[in-house]
Amino acid sequence: MFIKAMKTDITKKIFIRLILFIVFFSVTVSHVTHAEEKQTIKAIYIPLADHYAGIVAYEKYRNQMQKADYVIERMKSWPLLRAYFMSGEADLAYIICPMAMDMFDKKPDFRWVSLLHRDGNALAINDLLNVDVKLPREHIKRKPDEKVANAFTKAKEQLGRPGECGVPSLLATHTVVLYKYLKDHGKGLNLGHGKDKDVIAVEVAPAKSPSFIKRQNSRGTPASFEQSLPWADVVETQGFGHVAWYSKDVMPWPNGHVECIIIATDECIKSKREALKEVIYYIHKSGMDIEAARRGSHSDMIAITNMISKHIPEHNQDAIIQSLRPDLNVINYKNMNVDKAGLKQIMDYAVEGGILKSPINIDIFADESFSTEITFQEMKEDTLDYMEIANTMTGSTREKLKNHIHMLEKYAAHPTIVSAVRVQNAKGISLDDIKIIDKEWIVGMRNKLATKLQNNSVGTYLRNGVVLKNHVCTEAFLCDKRGAVVGEYPKTSHYWQGDEAKFTECYNMGNGKVFIDQLHFDESTQAYSVQISVPVKDNEETIGVLVLGIRNII
Repeated sequence: MFIKAMKTDITKKIFIRLILFIVFFSVTVSHVTHAEEKQTIKAIYIPLADHYAGIVAYEKYRNQMQKADYVIERMKSWPLLRAYFMSGEADLAYIICPMAMDMFDKKPDFRWVSLLHRDGNALAINDLLNVDVKLPREHIKRKPDEKVANAFTKAKEQLGRPGECGVPSLLATHTVVLYKYLKDHGKGLNLGHGKDKDVIAVEVAPAKSPSFIKRQNSRGTPASFEQSLPWADVVETQGFGHVAWYSKDVMPWPNGHVECIIIATDECIKSKREALKEVIYYIHKSGMDIEAARRGSHSDMIAITNMISKHIPEHNQDAIIQSLRPDLNVINYKNMNVDKAGLKQIMDYAVEGGILKSPINIDIFADESFSTEITFQEMKEDTLDYMEIANTMTGSTREKLKNHIHMLEKYAAHPTIVSAVRVQNAKGISLDDIKIIDKEWIVGMRNKLATKLQNNSVGTYLRNGVVLKNHVCTEAFLCDKRGAVVGEYPKTSHYWQGDEAKFTECYNMGNGKVFIDQLHFDESTQAYSVQISVPVKDNEETIGVLVLGIRNII
């Protein structure tokens, strides 16, 4: 009996221990499972090229995300997106920055955590307006000059009222760009009412902008819209409208002007921080993927368009490819970290034009803790890889380089080039004045001068006789003896090049020598290139420097 009882007692102890182990294991497993459970990050968007990086991140990287269950939902219009976000139905909104600032002014329960792109909207006009404008055939030559503004004024005279220009919202960056364009040419913009100005802005949902143009065409009415890409390209590729100009030329800013931004609720930032960080990281990475595709093979670009078309079937393949052309560089996804100075540029014009009632505190609005270095890091790695190859140039590659230098020296000796530098040097503009112009140039206060330098005798020669004539050329610009630009194509990032090696090493204190810069990713042309500088000589005297950008040199 004693032995039997002892066995029973042991059995009970084992059983109890087994039960305890199972309970402990279950709790542990439950805890681990809970800890590894993904947090939903829901983002809402509009069918625009502005939001392509968010779509590509969903298609390409959603399944790689460890902390975030990334969900995207399409909205039909900006007012709907605004209402949806403010009601707490989404964690993130991909949104036009003036609308976000207006929302923040009313209820500051969210923060700005990232850009989605830079630049990226365009003005489209119908055939009736283009009768007077006569747009150039090449898109790259379509600039925001006075022709479209004058056509607006003529249309007003014919109609007896301001002509309509569709914008996605009165609280849109597009409205700000339109306001600035008209202001630059002495014209005025009405915001949805009134007859005292030259153009009236009317709200048209982006997806409805093609039908807006079509409807006005059928009525024989001059019409236009200022919308995000690729809607202007959609109407042109389908044959019932024309791209007149791009916002980057109206609102120049280093790396491109601020447009659509990502805002996140305070609750999401607080309770889903790591998941949100992961989503932002992959959106930035997707931006780099788009940039790589637009510079890569046709198949790379098609892969991107296929991802986009799953969510925005109205964006036809031709329109997407047109809007992402690297030579136009009318939208970019390279540097999507918070840019407070860039946002202030938009805000100041918006307040000035009555688009925003009052400014906001950008320092409070912006949360820079989600910034990444992925854009710069990947660009740097690519550059280093190219440089390793460049440093081992031999044979045909070295011969190719010699040919480029010989070609550039012939351009530098052209009478148009030599004469223009001689005339510029004779003006005796002080270095201090040049530096002032340079500062104004960088922030977009010297656009008329930039346009002039692209269309003067030198700019015309560089455009037609150099860059467009040679498919390997990305850019060309001419500097006087102080490093100030005399003529250019396309627009350079800086007016004064006098503190750059491309100038100082070539000018060589008046002694002149050929200088070959490092292979790099150029912000002005949005392409990998190497800059070669050659001295411009008047007889044997070095009087200036000619710089040419060459792609695919290795």
